[in-house]
Amino acid sequence: MNYTVTYLAYFTPIILTALVVILVIALRWFTHKERMGRIAQGVALEDQHKPGKNYKVALAAGLVLSLIGLALTIGLITLGIGPWLLAGLLPLFIGLAFILVSLILAPPKTKKEKEEKPEEDFKVEKEARAEPILESFRLDEEDEEEEEQEII
Repeated sequence: MNYTVTYLAYFTPIILTALVVILVIALRWFTHKERMGRIAQGVALEDQHKPGKNYKVALAAGLVLSLIGLALTIGLITLGIGPWLLAGLLPLFIGLAFILVSLILAPPKTKKEKEEKPEEDFKVEKEARAEPILESFRLDEEDEEEEEQEII
């Protein structure tokens, strides 16, 4: 049998895909064993995952990856349009996918939080106004009555 580089090009993606699948299955198996061990020891499962942190990690990874992809795309576009642009476009779109995942995983804001923020902004604006200036333009009730009597 004469194995040439051509056959290697056919089998490499298959072998790499099989290795990735084996890795994912092994990681899931170890996670399952760890979780069953925690349950057997009586440790609460909520302590394992902190909600609100995962989306920040995905956002940071997405920003870094998409900016690297954008820089590579800009650098490689000087060579012209061709298949070499994939070296920049792939990380760019993978980074954008991470950013999208972070937006999906972000905890939703409650109605209470949404309603409180504009009120706080209004309070700041109200406090920022100069009260003594406003007070100087106000008429007292006695002054209003005197002005009405003078007019009559």
